[in-house]
Amino acid sequence: MTFPIDKRLAEVLWYPAPDVVPQLCDTLGDVPADVWNSTDDLYELADTIEPYLEKNGARKWDFIWSMERHFSEPYGPLPKARQQIMAGIPDDFLQAAGGLPAEAGNYAVGGVSDVSFARSGDVEVVAEPYQYEAGSDMPEEYRMWLSKLFFKHGECMMPYFGEAAKGHKSSFTAIDEQAMQIAPDAESRLRLENFSAEEYKHTYQFYSLYTDYDPDIPVQIYERERETFRAYEQTAMEPTWIDRGLYNMIADRFGVYQGFQWVQSSYAPLARLSLFVCKDERGHSNMGYMHVRDGIERGGEEARAYAQKRMNEYWYPQFMASFGSDESRNSKAWRKWGLKMLTNAQLRKAFHLEMVEVNKTLGLETPEEMEALDQGMEMAKAIKAKMAGMAQSA
Repeated sequence: MTFPIDKRLAEVLWYPAPDVVPQLCDTLGDVPADVWNSTDDLYELADTIEPYLEKNGARKWDFIWSMERHFSEPYGPLPKARQQIMAGIPDDFLQAAGGLPAEAGNYAVGGVSDVSFARSGDVEVVAEPYQYEAGSDMPEEYRMWLSKLFFKHGECMMPYFGEAAKGHKSSFTAIDEQAMQIAPDAESRLRLENFSAEEYKHTYQFYSLYTDYDPDIPVQIYERERETFRAYEQTAMEPTWIDRGLYNMIADRFGVYQGFQWVQSSYAPLARLSLFVCKDERGHSNMGYMHVRDGIERGGEEARAYAQKRMNEYWYPQFMASFGSDESRNSKAWRKWGLKMLTNAQLRKAFHLEMVEVNKTLGLETPEEMEALDQGMEMAKAIKAKMAGMAQSA
């Protein structure tokens, strides 16, 4: 009997991951090959190696979701992930929110996916999945909405090179530097380094995608982001480790939901990239989760109360609103052209269902969905007003 994943491969993938647990890597070094291969079931393997996990200070749950995140369908030969909130793509929560049927099909990484979304009947869809490539002849209206999608959801952290790059830097540079300074231990700093490397990988991937479509778009997106960040400077995260963890736990999980509905995009390059990025963003949200979990374990009830306060007053409302209005004109146009599959309400509901489960494991309460949405919409109005005022005074 041979377990379908070589333990050396797991170690190679885990160490560069943003949600790396070094104790798990140490465990892999201790487990003899014959013990590792004594079962072909992941959960039985977790029980078998539990003494090795305990010896290295690792949690069995962390081992299971780490294996499932990297090696369950569609990323490897293990069956669909059973640890929903840390391991897999969010199809269970999307099914519960009405965005996917019970049998949603399979996901082919890098190729055509046959996952079937439950689309709303409020628009007539006029473009099929994978219909257009970068050089395809596209309707003018399609081009307009594709470009708008890039500007609304895309990012390009640093599109200048050589002499032109002097004086420019990523908008996230200061935030990342601050996080490295307040990281409480070497494990946390390792995760942040891995996270930054993966974000720059995404920059390259999306820079290539944008450039193939229109070479001018990367710089245009970067310059727009620089203006947007000016408006967010006064609402930045607090300089605490838990607040940084909450940001990644919530913001990158939001990214998973946004990206997953692109796996059937009518723009084929975006569809092919999306599942890869969703896997990475899941790792980023897991990193944030572990940092919040560790912070609460270190700080006790005072730390938990702080996390709850920041969840309630800022982070949860912000990302409830980030899904957009249920009456969004943009959402309807993107769904018409097959650039998005699901309504903002479907995505937000699925996200909320998952966050309820995530927060339970941390001893946190999840704010009520619609109250948080209303609060977030008011926050968004304030930011828009600030941006308008800055534009007038510029």
